[in-house]
Amino acid sequence: MDLSSVLRYAIEFLSVLAFYLVPFCGAFQLGVYILYKLLFTPLWPLVPLYLGWTFLFDLNTPKQGGRRAASFMKNLPLFKFIRDYYSMTLEKTADLDPSRNYIFGYHPHGLIAIGAVVGFQTEALQFNQKYPGITSHMSVLSCLLKAILYRDILMSLGIVEVSRDSLEHILTAMGPGQSVVIIVGGGAEVAETGYQDFYCLTMKRRKGFIKLALQTGSDLVPVFGFGQNNMCTQLGGPGSWYWRAQHWLYDKTRQYGFPITCCCCLPFVFPWRTPINIVVGNPIRVSKTPNPTQDQIDELQATYIDKLQELFNTYKVKYNLQHSKLMLI
Repeated sequence: MDLSSVLRYAIEFLSVLAFYLVPFCGAFQLGVYILYKLLFTPLWPLVPLYLGWTFLFDLNTPKQGGRRAASFMKNLPLFKFIRDYYSMTLEKTADLDPSRNYIFGYHPHGLIAIGAVVGFQTEALQFNQKYPGITSHMSVLSCLLKAILYRDILMSLGIVEVSRDSLEHILTAMGPGQSVVIIVGGGAEVAETGYQDFYCLTMKRRKGFIKLALQTGSDLVPVFGFGQNNMCTQLGGPGSWYWRAQHWLYDKTRQYGFPITCCCCLPFVFPWRTPINIVVGNPIRVSKTPNPTQDQIDELQATYIDKLQELFNTYKVKYNLQHSKLMLI
């Protein structure tokens, strides 16, 4: 390996490290620390101005469509280095009509949904070129959008809060082509990360996004990130004491709006460098139904699950995961 390759790898590694470091090491504490340090510099007036703007005028922005993604943020070299580190790809299987609104259901969550961020909220994988006229808004937990400074980084990428009001506003009040990305399994799937022979998705009880699609007339698009689950190896296996501990911790903390899992994995220091291949499936046409019945919701969910399973079975061989199985819970 020549010097240029070593330097390239080092830059890629540091880019991925930066991506993980902030959320895992405490985005809120980091923001407070930076503002505290600024108070003792000539730039101290910026601190009260920023805090005043944030808490008096900007606090509800993540619930009201967020901010328009900044072009320079979407094109940062950082995301291209992350793409190259994981050999990420974004495969298009069908055109999307820009006169429609879409709900992209991203599976699985993995240790952290890095594929969804890079694939949908940046131009590292050329999302806007592949889907002209479609504007994606990835949705995340509200607690992440309360961390000062970090919230501004997220919103500059077009990221919004994963609340019903937020998603409904984007799909109904912001015009055609405006779409949302939902990590359907959420934090519950972190506990299922790292088992190489199967992908376990929390899906059967997830019906809120199905109901939202019916009420807003937004088409559903299943998305699968092959390799997203293979970035680490869990201790033990399904049914082990470690597996049970993760599920117990998640169940105890999710009621407070910030679910936690003890996502310790091997290697302990850094996730594996494994390819992540994102496949965007065919859209499922949805007719607007302001007051859907439970039968209509269940029927559409069954259709979505069938299309998701079909997508997985069609592409798993191509991405060298032919021995992997899909399990829905």
